Amino acid sequence: MELIARVTALGRRARTRVPNVLRRGDLHLDVGRHEVRRAERTIALTRKEFGLLTELMRAYGELVSAEDLLNRVWDEHADPFTTAVRTTVKTLRHKLGDPDPIVTVVGRGYRLR
Repeated sequence: MELIARVTALGRRARTRVPNVLRRGDLHLDVGRHEVRRAERTIALTRKEFGLLTELMRAYGELVSAEDLLNRVWDEHADPFTTAVRTTVKTLRHKLGDPDPIVTVVGRGYRLR
């Protein structure tokens, strides 16, 4: 019983709280409501687009590799040679509009401005 209580307590301490609403400039992402707004305009995203944008916003401007995005947003059976990340970034850019908030670092990954 004591071991279970200790493990449970450690598990509670180890969790990092991620805010439900992420904001980067005029981009607002509400994780709980599955809603994205840019400059007060609501943007409809697919599950993959939403997941990809969530990961980029959580990275706080740091570089996220296509491989990391594939592992975090797609399932473990995703083909590592697929162009799914690149294609999803392209459609996401189109939906978010100008100025483009996503920066591509060729051969390395993506980040938000």
